This record gives sequence, structure tokens and C-alpha cells, in this order.
Amino acid sequence: MMVSGRWLSRWGVVLALALMLTSQAARAERVAVSAIEGDKNHKLRAQVTGLLRKTRKVKVLPPSAWAMAAAKQRLRGPASVERRVVARLAPTLEVDAVLTGSAGRTYSTFNARLLDQDGEELWTGEFVLQRGLLPKFEARKFTQAVIDALTAANAPEATESVAGSAPAPSPAPAVAPPASESHAVGTGEPEAVEPVRPVQPEPPPAQGTASAPRAEATPPAAPKPVLVPEAKPVPAWEALDEASHTYLMELEGSGGGFPEEGGVTPDVGGRPPRLKVLLGAAVTWRRYCARPGVESCSQYDAQLPEQQVGDISDFSSNAPYAGLAVEAEVFPLSHWPTLLRGVGLTLGYQRGFARTTVQVSSPVGETPEREVYATDTAYGAMLAYRYFFDLGMVGTPLWGHAGLRLGALGREFDVGERTDVPLPVVHRFYPAVGLDVSVPLMRAVRLEGAGQLFLRPNPGQSPWGDEDGTRVAEVRDYGTAVSSLGWAAELGVAGDLWGPLGYSARFRLESYKDRFTGQGTRRGWTESGVAEESYSSIVAGLTASW
Repeated sequence: MMVSGRWLSRWGVVLALALMLTSQAARAERVAVSAIEGDKNHKLRAQVTGLLRKTRKVKVLPPSAWAMAAAKQRLRGPASVERRVVARLAPTLEVDAVLTGSAGRTYSTFNARLLDQDGEELWTGEFVLQRGLLPKFEARKFTQAVIDALTAANAPEATESVAGSAPAPSPAPAVAPPASESHAVGTGEPEAVEPVRPVQPEPPPAQGTASAPRAEATPPAAPKPVLVPEAKPVPAWEALDEASHTYLMELEGSGGGFPEEGGVTPDVGGRPPRLKVLLGAAVTWRRYCARPGVESCSQYDAQLPEQQVGDISDFSSNAPYAGLAVEAEVFPLSHWPTLLRGVGLTLGYQRGFARTTVQVSSPVGETPEREVYATDTAYGAMLAYRYFFDLGMVGTPLWGHAGLRLGALGREFDVGERTDVPLPVVHRFYPAVGLDVSVPLMRAVRLEGAGQLFLRPNPGQSPWGDEDGTRVAEVRDYGTAVSSLGWAAELGVAGDLWGPLGYSARFRLESYKDRFTGQGTRRGWTESGVAEESYSSIVAGLTASW
């Protein structure tokens, strides 16, 4: 059969365009949006992500995907969109471009940048913000500018593909060469693009006439099949609804929008810790006073000397009780997406030692000064519920919390040896309820505070029993019954130092007031009296969180 050079050229152009369009349809542009510098609460990043997704012309990763991938490499802020970082992370996340930028200092302008897979800058633009977001007219300009930049970036590649596939058409010969010469004319053309002409059915010969003899034509060779590259598996983030433009800061499933296979998994450091341990030192100062027949120690001290009748007790630390402190916070469900994530347990133990000078005063005189070893012990276990909140950026979380505690606490002050007149030794074990809060200012500085209310922290109570009867004497010395009330307040600072290690330092004030009724064994305690006790402690040490 005879093949025209013009037909060959036209079919070559058509085939090349078909291949190009097939390739374009099989793979749309994929874009990641990095964290925008100066974007408070990431509202602007969520908006531009939604704008690009609504165009249905590009596929966009979930908002936090790029920042989390960079955080996995310990990169944050501007370092996460450096050229070498983009060249390393873009192929991993299977994206063709990365949109980044910064909000102006006055939070009124958005300087946008578009980077290609190699980290080279494709486009920049500046847009006006209103309350930190793009208004409608600026949003349209921004979206169109990004789409145009992506289209222009692909235009040179499409032109080269067409030029390489379709050679310039040559003028058709006036007379078609015979079939034997058609192979010589088409020697320069590949057989794969040789057009196949459809066989037209011949009209039936007129009735009464014989059909003209027809030369046998060689059947044309079947065109070779066009090989289309096998499509890669679609990553999990491409399956998201393109029309959606509402996002969560932490996405479930494939780790916040990362490909499930061959991608990057999210950093668990972006969640509240499950376990936190403190090991440190504690110093404590103690004050104690007991007065008969009054409602407070200050009321008794304000009376005239002739009215101050009965035995009194005063104790004040000459030197602080120094020792160790160990604490643990266990929140095993803190990585759950439900409200149960805030359920946990807090444990604490503190013990201090000091040499104390003792001198007993009585109506007949004073005893010589003696030195004894005194111990101060505090312990407790409390159930806790916390509401966790993040005041940082994605990839650089700053976790804070506000919570409630309920449990049991204990406080014991004892001496190593007994003197002629009992010292103000007290053992308390009681239920308590409290609130605690932690507000991060930066990664290295976090303000912490707590308040607790003690329910009937009566003296003479201990979980270890009363083998020698000294616990009972803590009440009978002053009366037949006692009613106590107590509270505590804490204020301190904490922060992260390196990796899981951090620090904590805080001041704690603890106060108790015991009201006695009935007659006690001490002189002058016939009807009532009061005892007041306080502890001032400083606890500081290293923390480790996982």
C-alpha cells in the first residue's frame, strides 16, 4: 500500500500529544505547604492549603505533613525549607513543589515562595492579610499565581516532548510512488508510527457487469502498542477529599498525611509524655507552735504575761532539713485521641535530715541544750486528670496542661531519740484534692503552679501503725479530740534541656492548723487550744520524659 509523508507527520504529532496528555492526566502536581513563619496558630497555613485543594488542579499534603517530616530530621523553622532539606524530603513525600513563606511583623502581609523538588525558587509573591488571613480578592490572586507558576514550570518540558516526537512535515509528492518504492521513501520513519488505514468496504458491482480485477495488496503491519508507564501506588494523603479545607492539627491514620509505605512516620515527641520522672534535692524549714485556751498562737502571745498560763510549744529550724526528692508522673494514655488521654497517676517522696538543738523550758527552769537528729518526710499518691494543650508550632510542640488531683498524702516529723519532755513530733496521713497547671513560654521555660486542700489532716495518723503509742500522745497531750485543716501552694519553673532531659525548680508552702477540745495531759490544756505548723520547701532537680 502507499503511505503519504504528510500522513506520517500528522499521525506522529497526534501520537506525541496523546502520550503527553496521558502522562499529564495520570499524575497531577503534588504540593506540600510548610509551616509559615509568624503564622499564629497556623491559621494562614490551613487557609492556603484549603484554597489550593479547592482548585482541584493540584494535590496538597495535609497541613502538618511537611513540618512533621522536617521535625523527624530535627529541623524547624526556616531550616526546614532550606535547599538541601527540600531536595531530600520532597522525593520521600512524593511532592513536586513546596509552598512556604512568612507573615510580616505587623501580621498584615504574606510573603509566599514556591520551591521545586530541588529546592530552587519557582515563584515569589506578596499578598495583603486581614486579621492574619487572606481576604477573598487576595485569595483569588494567590491561588491563580500558584497555579500559573506550576503550569509555567511544566511548559518547557511539554514543548520539548512535542518537538522530539513530531518532525517537521515535508511537502507531499505530486504523484504517489508505487508500492515497491514506498518502503524506500519511508525508510527514515519508524514502523511503530505507520498509520493504519481502515479498510473501506467496496461498493457492490453494478448488476450485469463483472467486477474489475483487483491487485492483491500486502496487509499492513499492526501498529506496536504504546507502552504507558505503570502508575505508582497512590499515597494515603492523595486519597483525602480534595474539596475539604478543614483540617486537624494532628491527623490520624497514616501519621498526619504521610505515605504509609516508604514515607516518614510522625515523631512521637510531638505528643505529651507518657512518663516523667524527677530526681532532685529538697531543703525544708519547719515552724511549730502550740498554745492553750486560744484560737491562734498570735492571740496567746498578745495577752498579758499573767494571762499566759499553761505549757506552750515552740519549734523553729535553725538550719534547713536537706535531703532528696523523687517524683513520677504516669499518663499511659496521653497519646490517645480521646478524652481518656488525661487520666494518670502522680507519685512523690521527699525526705530531709538535720541536727536540731533542743532546750526544754518549764516553771522550774530550763534544761541544757541538746542536739538530736530530726527527720522530715513527705509522701503521696494521687489520681490525676489533665487537659493537655499545645501552645507551640507543629513539629515544635510546647505542651501545657491544667488538671485535677485526688489522692492521699502524708507528712511526718520525727526525732532520732526522745528527750525528757516530748518534742512537737507530728505524723499526718490524710486525703487531699488539688489543682495544677503548667504554661509553656518557650521550650526551655515553663511556669508551673499547684494548689491543694487537705481534708482532716489530723495529727497522730500514719499508715505504718502505732506500735509504741506515741501517735496517740500527739493528740492526748493537748486534748481529747482534734479537728485539723491544711493547704499547700506551689510555684515554680521547669523546661527542657536536651532530648528527654529537663529541669524543675519550685517553692512549696504547706500549712496546718489543729484545734483541740477537751482536757489534755499538759498543764493548762483544760478545755481547748490550738497548734499551728508550717513547712517551707525548695525542690530542684533534673527531669526525664518519655
